[in-house]
Amino acid sequence: MSAGTSRGGVNLRRKPRRQFHYRARLLTSAKGPPRNCLIEDISQSGARIVLEEGQELPKRFVLLLSSPGDARRVCRLVWQAGLTAGVKFPESGS
Repeated sequence: MSAGTSRGGVNLRRKPRRQFHYRARLLTSAKGPPRNCLIEDISQSGARIVLEEGQELPKRFVLLLSSPGDARRVCRLVWQAGLTAGVKFPESGS
């Protein structure tokens, strides 16, 4: 069970997530190259991602959804357990 996902089989999420399984990239610093990841599920407010390599994520980073990087979402790390992490897409200005 992922952190905060359910209690007694009841989904506690504010926005429903859907299975996604989409390859994306993370931009964690201005100097480093993007890192590959897999988006396992996604909603309007956040996502669960799986990293290819074990490394702690920063509190904020950019999720690149397309190869040229024109589709992107700013992310705030909510939790990380090994290669899997839960992120929130902050509202603009937060």
